Amino acid sequence: MAEVSKKSVIDLSKKGSRLFRKGQYDEAERAYLEAYALDEKNPYVLAGLGDVYRKQCKFEESAKYYDAILEDDGQNLFALRGAGDARRGMKLPQQAIPYWLRYLEINPKDSHVMVRVADAYHKLHDAENAIAFYEQALEVSTNDPFALLGLGNVYYAQHEDTKALLCFETLLKNKSQNVVVMTMTGNIYRRRKEFDRAMDHYQQALELEPANNFALFGMGDCYRGKKNTEKAVEWWDKILEHEPENQALWTRVGDALLSLGRIEDAVAHYQASLNNGADVYAYLGLARAAHARGDLTQAREFCETALSHDEANERVLEKLVELYEQSGDIAAADEARQRLSATGT
Repeated sequence: MAEVSKKSVIDLSKKGSRLFRKGQYDEAERAYLEAYALDEKNPYVLAGLGDVYRKQCKFEESAKYYDAILEDDGQNLFALRGAGDARRGMKLPQQAIPYWLRYLEINPKDSHVMVRVADAYHKLHDAENAIAFYEQALEVSTNDPFALLGLGNVYYAQHEDTKALLCFETLLKNKSQNVVVMTMTGNIYRRRKEFDRAMDHYQQALELEPANNFALFGMGDCYRGKKNTEKAVEWWDKILEHEPENQALWTRVGDALLSLGRIEDAVAHYQASLNNGADVYAYLGLARAAHARGDLTQAREFCETALSHDEANERVLEKLVELYEQSGDIAAADEARQRLSATGT
């Protein structure tokens, strides 16, 4: 290659790098493509194009340029890391891992790449390898927030609450503002029935994200655990204000309101649930509400409607037996009881 061309490739590559660092990816792409037209084998140009396309989420295009480097130099660290990152962007963790492992053979102290490997194993449901690489990352970089978060997530998914809590609380002590960590920590304490401690963490999350559904639900469920159903309903209704399609929660809140004797409010919630489609338990709730008002006929009708969607639902059949017995229709009660017995066979 002529000296003028070499200088042009170097100058264009430097220009592309400057533009890339400024976040001007389209301009960087143009500079690198000009350089590429002069020298298709230059590893700096190829890596630059790989980086630009990766930032633009054009992952298949990105991988092509990293792979071109590796065809000539299988030990190139930038290309190995980039090739793995491109496969991660393509949602191909199984393909990404070998590139990163080759990278770590050459650069074994890069905790960031260790976390990427661990994340990939976690996506592949390989908890053993995920844990091993998160722990390796923490050996290199104590209290690495990404390693702690990833390791905590693995333990959380396995219901290893004590181990997960150690990771999450370390993050929070280090002033993490991660709302997900706050809510998961709250969930662990809620599972342990340590409701006040759980609520502290949900409240921290809500200070950062007032409409966070996980924290709002957790607050409500803590109040339910503390036998304060009125407060539970208040928190759950906050979710329904901005998530009217949450059918299961409409029914759950309806049940809570019915337990409080707020029959009309319960009915309104059951009807809102049914606005989102058929729901056996919303129909059962309406049957219970009608029963509470003394309307046995309507209660039976709601039970039959529920059974038209789930003919073997034990809770509905039990309610139907009760209703027929109370109305004095012994034959119908016996028939419903037989249907109930058949569900256990």
